[in-house]
Amino acid sequence: MANGNKVDVQIAIDAGGTMTDSFITDSEGEFVVGKALTNAADESKSYIASLDDAGEFWSIDSSKIHQNALISLYSGTGMLNTLLTGRGRKIGLLVTRGFEHDPIIERGLTWIGQGTKDVLHMCMHEHTRWLVDPKNVKPITERICGGSYYLAAHIEPGVILIPMIEDEVKQAVEELMEEGAEAIGIVFLFAFQNPVHEERAAEIAQEVVTKRGRNIPVVLSSSICPLMKENQRLQSVMIQAYAAETGKEQLVKVEKAAKAQGYKRDLLTMLAYGGATNIRYPRIYEAIVSGPVGGILGAQVMSKYLGNSNIVCCDMGGTSFDIGIITEGLISVNRDPDFAGRRLALPMLGLDSVGTGTGTVIHVDPLTRQIELGPESAGMDVGTCFRYPDVTIGDIDVVNGYLDPDYFLGGKVKLDKQRAKDALEERVAKPLGIDDVHLAGSAILDIMHSNSRDTISATLISRGHNPADYTLLYYGGGSPLHMWGYTEGINFGGIATVPWAAAFSAFGNACAQYKHRYQKSLLVGVPQGIPAEAKVEAGQAINDAYCELEEKAYTEFENEGFDRKKVNIMYGANMRFMGQLYSFEAYPLPVSRIVTEKDMDSIIDTFEKVYGLMYPVGARFSEVGYFFTEVFIEATADKPVPKIAQYNLKGKEPPAKALKNKRDVFHKGKWTKFNIWEMDLLEAGNRIDGPATIEHPMTTIVIPPGKYMEFDQFKVLWYKNQ
Repeated sequence: MANGNKVDVQIAIDAGGTMTDSFITDSEGEFVVGKALTNAADESKSYIASLDDAGEFWSIDSSKIHQNALISLYSGTGMLNTLLTGRGRKIGLLVTRGFEHDPIIERGLTWIGQGTKDVLHMCMHEHTRWLVDPKNVKPITERICGGSYYLAAHIEPGVILIPMIEDEVKQAVEELMEEGAEAIGIVFLFAFQNPVHEERAAEIAQEVVTKRGRNIPVVLSSSICPLMKENQRLQSVMIQAYAAETGKEQLVKVEKAAKAQGYKRDLLTMLAYGGATNIRYPRIYEAIVSGPVGGILGAQVMSKYLGNSNIVCCDMGGTSFDIGIITEGLISVNRDPDFAGRRLALPMLGLDSVGTGTGTVIHVDPLTRQIELGPESAGMDVGTCFRYPDVTIGDIDVVNGYLDPDYFLGGKVKLDKQRAKDALEERVAKPLGIDDVHLAGSAILDIMHSNSRDTISATLISRGHNPADYTLLYYGGGSPLHMWGYTEGINFGGIATVPWAAAFSAFGNACAQYKHRYQKSLLVGVPQGIPAEAKVEAGQAINDAYCELEEKAYTEFENEGFDRKKVNIMYGANMRFMGQLYSFEAYPLPVSRIVTEKDMDSIIDTFEKVYGLMYPVGARFSEVGYFFTEVFIEATADKPVPKIAQYNLKGKEPPAKALKNKRDVFHKGKWTKFNIWEMDLLEAGNRIDGPATIEHPMTTIVIPPGKYMEFDQFKVLWYKNQ
């Protein structure tokens, strides 16, 4: 296809705190990647800049890309920034009487987001910023039975114990209007079992709001997250009311910028559990943290090209180092993720994170000579080599020669090596009592690599997995630069990356299905040894919940332009062995309804299998029976996805023109001459022996002495011993 004549283009964007990455594919599966520094004030500008950068490879600009685009999927940080900076809406809450202090108590989670050192010291814990003024939390007299683990020996869940006093609702909303509330959340204690009180309170609230000539959202916990654990539900409702509409403004800006250049469709965004959806999705708070999600989805797609369904995903950017585990093709889901000082009732693909990226700030105590990395990050300002006041890991990469200061973002950004060296000497080497600034930098890298390596090992071993059974796939702007250090000494089955590693999360976004997830809490026990008819009877509540969730899914998809006949639904459940505190996800289930004893047994077998993939066999406790605590469905509709090209192998010898030059690199305590290769000029089948670096405008791969990189037929780069 001729340059400038691209059709059926797909745009996928991952806008992180440092970089905005774009991954653009055409109708034949060809793709290009682009990168730009993220503009936090107006993300539409960095969105366009990233597309222009990618379009240069096809000799087209962002306007031409938009005019031929089938979809544009944007994963950004606007909503999270609203939450972190406290610029959201003024909200009011209606809560069950006696629980009006929940927004302040926070379950004692004052340690979330702090480093290990501060977690261990109570005096360093801080309360998270309040999203609601305590005077705007209004107690309402009402109570619905929540059920019990004693099952039949207790009142049935959902029974009204204390009718709601409607006059209290009306008065509370009137008071909130007087206070200037811009959104109202309603969180009653057991609304997930029976939403009747919340729904009636919403009707009353809407009447009061309309009478006053206002138009503000009323958010129900039973609507956006009908789940147990009231504090998580409360946090989810508050974020939807506080940050969703404000955060959506960034997405709307991006959509307007795209449509101004000829884009004809609605902008899509990424949800935390790996689904793509319209930016006007009613539970848009589910997109508040979705940046690392694209990477693990992309790894799941790439697993078939890597020849292994067991993948360790390592994503190092400017701010963090994220680790995900895919076992037999399955990705674990964290149903109560912690972030921004809060714990939400929000399913998110399972990731472990260390606050160490290439922008991580280095602290040295001159008295104790203790080194601490982070938690601050320079983000888009890189380090003292660019425009950040403090020394970062990126400064060491430049000073020790791993990173070319004249080729950052392909030379569009120039880094100051001498300024970085001076800062590193003054703030790191001298306080540590080390005469050689390069040795000091090398010591810092050893600490960073050790921390990352320990996290990878702990993540695998704590779940009973053998690294030799897994392929490590590394990506992100900083991961290729440091992979040699954080994989040292771990016996993986294979170590690989791809040429577009710096935009891999954007690639994963492009691979995402158009998907919504719907869940509902319930309490259903299946003791061991109960008769067949009792299993079927226990399954009736599960069947009813699935019917309710299905209808909700079909309705929302129809509102977004999909025929219900084209909506595919997969079923899952959160279960535990009786007596356990935590539930685990059984997905996908082999049946959608429990009609016979065999149907229930097949669901239990699925749970046992998934549990066995995550934990040793000896941890099972099948003898006591099982508990269902939640059911969910994932509804999907087809959307285009990128294709992975296969190339003819050209032989091990790389083209001579791909060798750019040689550069001195301070590696392992001594200066070593590294060959410098250009990524885009290397071919499938080529082998690059270390010491060398492979450079791309967006990232740099370091190959130390005694190692080599080999391109396979998909241009996957395999890291091996010489």
